[in-house]
Amino acid sequence: MVIEMDDATRAQVTEMFETLDNDVTIHLFTADHDCLYCNDTRDMAEMIAEVSDKVKVEEHKGSLTTGIAKELGVEYTPAMVLHGKEAYKVKFYGIPAGHEFSALIGGVVDVSSGTAPLPPDVIEDIKSIDKPIRIRVFVTPQCPYCPGMTRLAHQAAIINPLITSEMFEALEFQEEATRFEVFGVPKTIFNDTISVEGLTPPELFVEKLFEISE
Repeated sequence: MVIEMDDATRAQVTEMFETLDNDVTIHLFTADHDCLYCNDTRDMAEMIAEVSDKVKVEEHKGSLTTGIAKELGVEYTPAMVLHGKEAYKVKFYGIPAGHEFSALIGGVVDVSSGTAPLPPDVIEDIKSIDKPIRIRVFVTPQCPYCPGMTRLAHQAAIINPLITSEMFEALEFQEEATRFEVFGVPKTIFNDTISVEGLTPPELFVEKLFEISE
């Protein structure tokens, strides 16, 4: 896979990155073996970092059971974890290519600001969650609705530190997709038990958060 940005996309990303408030670190986790898209994911992360001095890439290789991988709870490669204003639990498993590239760019903007462009009542509801929640959003590069769901889940993790949000590229992680019976995308799993299909409005998303935290 050739990772590149055309001139129009680069100009758009450059404009978005001009508003970055805080520095962003893309923690990149790769493996030397059995990782089909590790090199492409690295190329993508480095390409993004070239656009702004406020974005840098830190690559981590080796065991996922020790060091920073264990600390951040990274379970698969390739993976990207975005840290900005704070060390958020915002993760991408697999390469966010195709439509999902916009979710990565939006994620960089969101972790830099430490806020989310959501209605105030939705933000307050997400803040009120008082139990740990793990959100998995299964996506494919061809899905036009997936980036919106990925970004919404990531924004929840930015708003509330008890929430972990993970994008899973379903074609790369077919075992996980099979485990959660992913037959269409986006499919979002809350704490392994409650699921929702399609791009949901923030209000329905919050309902699922409350349902799982009861």
